[in-house]
Amino acid sequence: MMGLFLKRLASFKLQLLSLLVAIGLWMFVHGQGQGYLTLEVPLQVRGLSADLVLVNDLPDRVKITVSGWQRRLREFQSRSFFIPVDVSDISSPGVIHRTIQVSTIPLPSGLRIEKIRPDRLELQVDRKILRKVRIHPVFELPAGWRARDVRVEPAKIELTGPEVWLGAMPEVQTNPIRLKKLGAFRVQVAVASPSGKGIQLVNPDQQVIVIGELVQQQRRNEDNGEEG
Repeated sequence: MMGLFLKRLASFKLQLLSLLVAIGLWMFVHGQGQGYLTLEVPLQVRGLSADLVLVNDLPDRVKITVSGWQRRLREFQSRSFFIPVDVSDISSPGVIHRTIQVSTIPLPSGLRIEKIRPDRLELQVDRKILRKVRIHPVFELPAGWRARDVRVEPAKIELTGPEVWLGAMPEVQTNPIRLKKLGAFRVQVAVASPSGKGIQLVNPDQQVIVIGELVQQQRRNEDNGEEG
């Protein structure tokens, strides 16, 4: 009788040990319970045609809330990834709305997306054009000095950007020109980056030549022929 009892006790201990090992493995794999994780993930618009351009601001990041086993959530949190938005099907200017697809987010098994904010994007798409605009020289001079007979070579420079903005841009400016002595001058200067949204210089390294004469302004009474 005692031998049978000991055999059953040994079998029970073995079964209990197996159960504890199984529970330990389960907790190791799945973590300790369910949880939630909120992340801000970079957004990346891909596939826009080279002759089109976005003219509105999109969010840099999208906030997602994920649920699942906590160990999986910790692993997921340590990953680097982005949310792609495919716009390769857009072929003409206009306002297009896109829903962010959950299927584009690379989730490990056992996790699911609970919330995405924003979950819908508005894309304002315009045609990209090339256009030459006038170059306006900008001077920073001592009081009483002025530049006259000024000309710029070349007189215009080529820009690229959205038609809606570039079509209405009359000119671009040079970087400030600082002169130290009176008389004729000929200086090389860069063109300042355009301020319009999405507008760029076709050749950002291009330099222009500004030619003219620096003179000292006369007092108003002398200009009017009055006696001092």
